[in-house]
Amino acid sequence: MEYLCRICGKREAEPQGWRLVIELNKPGTEIKNTIFILDQWDEDRAKDPHATCFCSDECESRYLADRHQQLVA
Repeated sequence: MEYLCRICGKREAEPQGWRLVIELNKPGTEIKNTIFILDQWDEDRAKDPHATCFCSDECESRYLADRHQQLVA
């Protein structure tokens, strides 16, 4: 399987050192867009349909900043 960085488009088959963010809505509450930031690569979680992959801290930070702007707008 090959993974794609959501920001820069870099592709990697073995993305060691990459970052993961998982976004979920919390069922039964009004909490939306709960974001889980995983500090280490997890192959199983990377396959989750709610997971987003990033090749670097910079790409992850850029995504989170853009996401924050969307949520508060």
